[in-house]
This record gives sequence, structure tokens and C-alpha cells, in this order.
Amino acid sequence: MRLYLKNLGAIAEAQMELADLTVICGENNTGKTYLTYLVYSLLSAWREMMDIDISSDLETLQQVGLVKIDLQKKIADPWQSLCNRALDKFRERFPQMMSANDELFKSLEVKLQLPLGEVWRTREFKSELRSSKRNLLVTLSKPADSHELELVALNSITLDSKDSHLNWHYLSEFIQEQILAVVLEEAIPRVFIASSERTGATTFYKQLNLATHNIIDLLSQSQKEGGHSITPDKAFHTLYRPNYALPIQHNVKFVQQLPDTSAPGGKLFQSNPQLLERLESIVGGTYKTTKEGTTYFQPSGTNLKLGLGVTSSAVRSLLIVWYWLKYIAQIGDMLMVDEPELTLHPVNQRRLARFLVALVNHGVKVFITTHSNYIVRELNTLIMLNQTDRPLDGVRKKYKYLEEDKLAHAKVRLYMVRDEKVLKTGNQRKTKCKTLVPANISSTLGIETPSFDETIDEMNAIQEAIYYAPR
Repeated sequence: MRLYLKNLGAIAEAQMELADLTVICGENNTGKTYLTYLVYSLLSAWREMMDIDISSDLETLQQVGLVKIDLQKKIADPWQSLCNRALDKFRERFPQMMSANDELFKSLEVKLQLPLGEVWRTREFKSELRSSKRNLLVTLSKPADSHELELVALNSITLDSKDSHLNWHYLSEFIQEQILAVVLEEAIPRVFIASSERTGATTFYKQLNLATHNIIDLLSQSQKEGGHSITPDKAFHTLYRPNYALPIQHNVKFVQQLPDTSAPGGKLFQSNPQLLERLESIVGGTYKTTKEGTTYFQPSGTNLKLGLGVTSSAVRSLLIVWYWLKYIAQIGDMLMVDEPELTLHPVNQRRLARFLVALVNHGVKVFITTHSNYIVRELNTLIMLNQTDRPLDGVRKKYKYLEEDKLAHAKVRLYMVRDEKVLKTGNQRKTKCKTLVPANISSTLGIETPSFDETIDEMNAIQEAIYYAPR
């Protein structure tokens, strides 16, 4: 995926390619958070914004009980026009996603290169829709090496719009979701974000839960009195949407709904439990959530049960990443972390860099913004350790690097937000403005980051001048 942006906060013009590991660096107030939130909002809402016309297919399904949808004609052939319409919707909704005034992003321009890929054609797909009583209503299937999706309604009476077992609008939404699930798995990853406000969301989760429960009680009472247009699910948006950007909303809601830790783990955790162990070595313990919804932290080697209010900020900062990894993460997903170094000692910043690279090597895409020279330098080390033409096994063993720590330089893109001369659209004059500058990355030297190097060089020069100053 490649993004082209203009007029995104401080960033006047930029382009960026998302890689297996994407890193954004830059000084404060240069637009990194806006960029991160835009990428997250775009990926998380993309399926919702895709406009697919299946009205005639639904009519055939209702009348005959069987319909075949040609995904090549429905999705692949008009793909670019579908993307353009989705982008128009996104630009219109982005201020609301950022909980910002429309004027703030009125000049925003977003273009997208999003290849659909070929994997969807080759893979087999099966899905089904059941009623609240678990009766099978509709099956969807696509054979391997086919572009036809077959829908079968097993009982035609359940498709009557008056039937309480199946709402026709809900069926339409479900089928559209399944169509997009077939074709977009390769193009659009499932995305999860740990925003820079994640520590606050964790710290005050009890208060947030209390506020939510109060409004749900109010809305439930309203429903009893006839307010059927208001549902309890809208309570969260009523409370928080006017004040917080979409990533923060999602973090708060995620913390409110932490799963009971006796529940079975997700797919990535079950196949790679060592990833969670690596994260716990950084945190210094593990998390527990009871069936009653109480969450506490247990330091390694103890029986202590610490409430989140009395734990370190590092424990609170990494909580949502721990729960995401254990219960949600799958191969092909994307994890976005805004400033992963928050509250971490340099030793743990290096460990976290290794952990993120291990995720990449197990099939998870990672997107981070960072001010940490420790994280970038550790990524350099992991790239350099990946060299195959040099005897580096002794170095890896001495410094306790694992095989899953090695990082192929081709998997990495690092961008620095800097003032550079950019050729303005429509003329041949270059204007100096903030943009994304890609770093040079090689297998032997790792990542070149002038912004960090310039700061370190200046500090060294100052200290040298002080040392040699006349006494």
C-alpha cells in the first residue's frame, strides 16, 4: 500500500509505502500523530466505506434461494473506482474520526495505491449465517482457484423481510462483509492500535466503566419508556466521541472489555506462546482479569495482585498490547504503536524493538512512531545480524540474540518528518516544507537517521567544547 498526502497538519506533502515494519521519526509537533491516526482510521474503516451494490443478488437469493456472485466483475474489475469512492467517503468522515472541526482538514488530500493482489483467487472460503436460535440460514462458499462466491439460503421463509429471525438489512450487511473478507485479506490487514494515550485509558478504566454503565442504565430506562431509537451500544459514542479521536476511543473501549484471562488465547498466541513470554519479560510480570471484570498485575516470581492504579507506568503502557497479543492477534494483522518507548528504560526499549521484530518475523505487520534512538539503533543491529555472508553466530550467541530477532532490511521502511524542498504539484518550483523523507537502509549498516545523528553529534561537540574550555 502506498499513500500520497497533502495538507495533513504540519505535513504539507508526502508519500509513504507501508512495509512489514514501518517506522516514522520526527520532532514533536511535526505531524506524526496525525499521520498515524490517519493510517489507522483508513485501515480500520476501509471495509465499511467500500460501496458494493448487491441488491440484485439479494433479490435472486430471496426468490430462488441460490445466487453466484462473480467477484472478478463485482470487485476486481471496478477496483479503482471502488477505491476512489471509498476515499471520498474517508476524506468527508476524517474530521469526525479525529473529533476535530471540519475546517482543520478542509484542504486534506489523500490518494492511495492499493493492489488487490491475487491470493483471494486461489484460496478456499466458507462462511455461514445462523439465527439467534443457531438455525443455519445462509451459507457462502468459494472453491479454491475460483472467483465465484456461491450463496445458498437453506430455508426461503427466513429471507422474508417480515420474518423476525432475519432482518433483510442485516443480511445485506453480512454478505457485503463476507465478500470483502474474501478479497481484502491480502490488501487490507486487520489493524490494532496502541495510542500514545493508552496509559491514561488503562489508569482510569474504572471511572470510564462507571460512566458508561450509568449512561447504559439511563438508555435502558429510556427504551422502556419508548426511546427505541437509542440503543445501549450508542452509549460509548455519546460519552466519548465528541472529545477523542477514533484510536483513543477504540483503546478506551478495548480496556473496558478486557477478556477473562481464563479464556483460551488467540491464533498467534497458541502457535507462538514464546512471543507473550518475551513481552512479559519486558513488563516484569503478567496480567489477570477475573470473570467479574477486575484486572490486576502479578509481578514475576510473586503472588502479589497489584491493582493497575499502583503499578508502574510501563505496566499500564503495555497492557493493551499484552491483551491484543494473547487474545486477538493473527498472522497478517497490523499492530500500530504510537511511541512504544513511553515510560520504558533504554534496556527495555531495546527489548521491545526485538519483540516487535519477532512479531514481524511471525507474520504480523508493525507500524510505529518513535523518538527513541535506542529503538532505531537496535533495529540497525537486528538488520546487521541478518547478514548471511559473515560468521555472526558467535556475536548472536554472546549477546543472546534469537533466530527470530534477525531482520531483513527489505522488510523495513523508515521515514523522517523533515523540512525539505518538495516539487509542488502543477509547477516546476520546489518549496521547502515538512514532508516524509525515506531513510537509506542497507543490510550491512542498517538505517541512516540523520535527525538522531545530528542531535548526538551536537551533544558530543558541546561536551567536547566544555571539556577543552580554558580553566
